[in-house]
Amino acid sequence: MGIQKRHFLVVAATSRVARIFIKNALLQGHNVTAMCRAPSDEDALRRVTQILAETALTSTTLTDANIAATKPAGTTAPSSRPGQLKATNANIIRADSYKDILTGDPSIDAVCCFVGVTTFKDMLRASCSIYTDTISALVSGMKQSRWVETFYHSSVGTEGIPGGSVTAWPANYNVIANLLPVIFPVYKNVTASENILAQAANDSSPYIIFRPAALKDTPAQRRYGYSFDTTSLDSTGLDKTALPLRHAKISISREDVAEEILRVATLPEQERKNWHGHGVYLVDMKEGHASQGHDQAENR
Repeated sequence: MGIQKRHFLVVAATSRVARIFIKNALLQGHNVTAMCRAPSDEDALRRVTQILAETALTSTTLTDANIAATKPAGTTAPSSRPGQLKATNANIIRADSYKDILTGDPSIDAVCCFVGVTTFKDMLRASCSIYTDTISALVSGMKQSRWVETFYHSSVGTEGIPGGSVTAWPANYNVIANLLPVIFPVYKNVTASENILAQAANDSSPYIIFRPAALKDTPAQRRYGYSFDTTSLDSTGLDKTALPLRHAKISISREDVAEEILRVATLPEQERKNWHGHGVYLVDMKEGHASQGHDQAENR
């Protein structure tokens, strides 16, 4: 039985993780409506199409000796019928953008948000509110139209169960990491945006928040681990079974993140329910250590 074909509304579609996500999604036969800045919808489609043409994907041929440690995302076969791409220049921080799109196209069944700062200067600005502005608009727009499953690409530096998220770093980060909110106040805005999404949600508005480690522009390694909520008692620590952070790096490839979000977003619905309402920390494992985390989700 094939995977469920989905129609993703992708927010901040030209970001570096989003473009990889979109290209893989289309190759697997899913439809995508991309939101990006452009003078018109036609220009938005041209821009996204050009960016996708320039986006290289790592081969899915698995020849590594450690094949047993790889994640299934990279092994998903392309569909014989690629998905359809649409695009809109709708403003991502306006609630009516989401209201109009979700009302106008009932086939959209998921939102994937890849919003993020684009400059070092923005990270330093205490007034930078791109994360909360976007999530607030998304939540308001869905309240005015309809709720769909939401996948949010957040950031490392936020821990705890969403709705009670705090700005903090996993145990494998140096203690100095907890000074980063002082240096880069944008991290507090990321945390606040997670809580806005979680506190607005209910049983009919499922969501999953992904918190990748420091992002790298390298080919997919497919040796990453994950853990739910990071600080929960059965979750992560330097030597916890679910994800022993002593054997983890503090970074991950953008391509790995895009592949994992798409993998989870296309799991059978009953399996995805195990992920709903969680913040998922994603990080590369060191050489010689198998990727970990699946049992934690599948056994919940």
